[in-house]
Amino acid sequence: MSQKEMLIVKKAYDFCKWLLKHTDKFPKSYRFSVAVRLENAILDFIEAISIANMRKDKVPLLRRADEALIRLRLLLRLSFDLKFITIQSYEFGSQNIVELGKMLGGWLKHPSGSL
Repeated sequence: MSQKEMLIVKKAYDFCKWLLKHTDKFPKSYRFSVAVRLENAILDFIEAISIANMRKDKVPLLRRADEALIRLRLLLRLSFDLKFITIQSYEFGSQNIVELGKMLGGWLKHPSGSL
């Protein structure tokens, strides 16, 4: 794994740790719906980019990762609208999603090369 490829995995991993600490605080009535879907989306993203790094045909997995980011973006906004997270957390989470999206977009444009 090159330095750049490790960077997207590291950033996603760090964001995942941050997100899991927040979903643990969601109201009990939403922990098994919104929280679990948020957790699954970030875990799907990390899994897809990690496996894509080892494959020759990366594009299907990178697209799967892109779909996970779309779900993540939507669910984070819903979490903010339902007041499960603060504006500061929403801004931090949104910035991370945008950054991961840019990194993933670069990889999708050049799937055979490094990020």
